[in-house]
Amino acid sequence: MNTESIYPTDAIFLGSTRLWFNTVKVFERGKVPIVISAKEIPFEIKSGLSANREKILGFEKKPPLLMGVLNVSPDSFSDGYQARDPSDLLKRINKMVDEGVQIIDIGGESTRPGFTSISFEAEKKRVDQAIRLVGKNFPNLLMSIDTRKASVAEHALSLGVKIWNDVSSLSFDPDSIEIAKKFGSFVCIMHNSGAGKDLHKRIMGKNFLLDIFDYLRERIEFAVSGGISRSRIIIDPGIGFGKTEEQNLAILSNISLFHSLGCPILVGVSRKKFIGRITGENKPEDRLVGSVLAAGELAKQGVQIVRVHDIKETNQVMKMLYKLQAAD
Repeated sequence: MNTESIYPTDAIFLGSTRLWFNTVKVFERGKVPIVISAKEIPFEIKSGLSANREKILGFEKKPPLLMGVLNVSPDSFSDGYQARDPSDLLKRINKMVDEGVQIIDIGGESTRPGFTSISFEAEKKRVDQAIRLVGKNFPNLLMSIDTRKASVAEHALSLGVKIWNDVSSLSFDPDSIEIAKKFGSFVCIMHNSGAGKDLHKRIMGKNFLLDIFDYLRERIEFAVSGGISRSRIIIDPGIGFGKTEEQNLAILSNISLFHSLGCPILVGVSRKKFIGRITGENKPEDRLVGSVLAAGELAKQGVQIVRVHDIKETNQVMKMLYKLQAAD
């Protein structure tokens, strides 16, 4: 992807952004990737890549949007939190807003490796307070519910949440598709290795990028066939879920591959374990530099939403990148 103001006549712009390209890398199973001219891209793929995307989730702002993580589960891998005092939780929400968050992603059940599943009632109780606090104090702020359970999503969506962020891609709960359709919510579908505790099962094979691509394409088709508008589908390659360090890096380096699916891309790379392995930081909270660097690289490749813990620092990076891209 390039942002230079002087571009060749065969350049294709990604949506309504300043990002353009005139060559593409082609992946085929069992073959070494090759680079071809953008002129050779099939029309249906080319038109999907260049389609006008003035709004992402209703936002006029140029992407990427910052999705801030608000975990109200005590066993989250990075920032476990058990809300006991509403004033403490509200302080945390206020801080996220002050730092520039545009979407708050509320989760009540950890899905870290080795997680223990909890009941609908327990998960609902955890997220209810946070949703109500955001809705009351910041009624125009977009909220996302991070859950695999249709009943938890239904409760959240009934309270005004607009995005269902489902790490199981609507496969864990048979009622999921109907609940998403009932509320007309945005749905984020993420690549994983299974709907239950095998979310983190290792994926193997030289064609894992294409396996991820095909999985997301199949889940998009499933959602559309179930009555969910394609314009309300978000995709996530699932960094860290069943992937090795090398696979995570390959996904990030080739994230542009997923633009051809025609849906906004969300990536959650913040504080992940593979960043710690590279930087030598064992504690998730010490992986700030690696996390914001990765978020910046994703922005340069046109990713529309980044899911982060360190909102203030990531926001600063995005502002600098935007100014640099706009400079001649």
